[in-house]
Amino acid sequence: MKSSAAPQRNRRLAALAVLLAFGAGLIALLWRDRPAPPLRSSLATPFQLLGTPLHLVDRLASRALPVGDVDEEALGEVLRQRFEAQVRPDDPDQRYLDALMAGLAPHSQRPFRYRAYAVGACGTANAWALPGGVILVCAELLELLESEAALVSVLAHELGHVELGHCFARVRFELLSRRLGGFRTLAQLADGTVALLLQRPYSKAAEHEADDYAQALLQASVYDPAAQGRAFAALNAAHGQSRPRADLILDGLETHPPGALRQAEYEQRAAAWWRRHPEARRYVGRRNLEERRSLGEWTLAGEWVDASAAGSPLDQAAR
Repeated sequence: MKSSAAPQRNRRLAALAVLLAFGAGLIALLWRDRPAPPLRSSLATPFQLLGTPLHLVDRLASRALPVGDVDEEALGEVLRQRFEAQVRPDDPDQRYLDALMAGLAPHSQRPFRYRAYAVGACGTANAWALPGGVILVCAELLELLESEAALVSVLAHELGHVELGHCFARVRFELLSRRLGGFRTLAQLADGTVALLLQRPYSKAAEHEADDYAQALLQASVYDPAAQGRAFAALNAAHGQSRPRADLILDGLETHPPGALRQAEYEQRAAAWWRRHPEARRYVGRRNLEERRSLGEWTLAGEWVDASAAGSPLDQAAR
């Protein structure tokens, strides 16, 4: 009996090995060909984001760092010092972002000094949120989007990550799990935080919460809520995200919710809002973005749209 059982066991092990090898090969193939997420992190991040460690003599930045006492507002202030030092007063992108963030500030609930920083070319159209109200915006994103309303939707998404606690929760989790260790001062933690949040994405749940936050903010603002769907359309086209249906395996490998589904969801949300508000007028601001002059500075009659143009507000704005 022993002699007959051994060959049978060997055949089972061989079959299992073949199945495991086949599964590993399939996973590798899917991983290689997976679509890029629409707001992916880039390893081509510019020098000023990751290449220069933060060396500050400020007392706050030099403070010793007990893990349990890390404060988001203090960390945000150190991060802000880092990027404030790189702001060019004559930069039209920075002035434009400052004007847009001034309009978004009344929607925030947390006691942070929110500011979005124009960080130049990044190698990808992207934006990131950091703890304490610091938002980084790549030049490629400003060139890719078609309107001020679309840019506001992206800024609102990043604002949502901060307001909903996603940024600081990531940092605290990494600290407490000792994966983000070795930092003795707040300035050193700021360096680690930038590297962490620029290169590691949020969960699908966090991304969806930030998407919802952005749509709610658009609906409460003077901007066209359909701009969020158009922002996703532009990002999907730029990053090759055109898959129209859900895919159980590929979607599981994605770091973000599928781009095509995000676009469709918020196009439908905006269309439903317009049906509920047939008398509303909302702002698009394509020329505002082109000229880097915010709605508060330059209001154009042709950029307002109503429900009759809700399907293609940019087309009406161009006429």
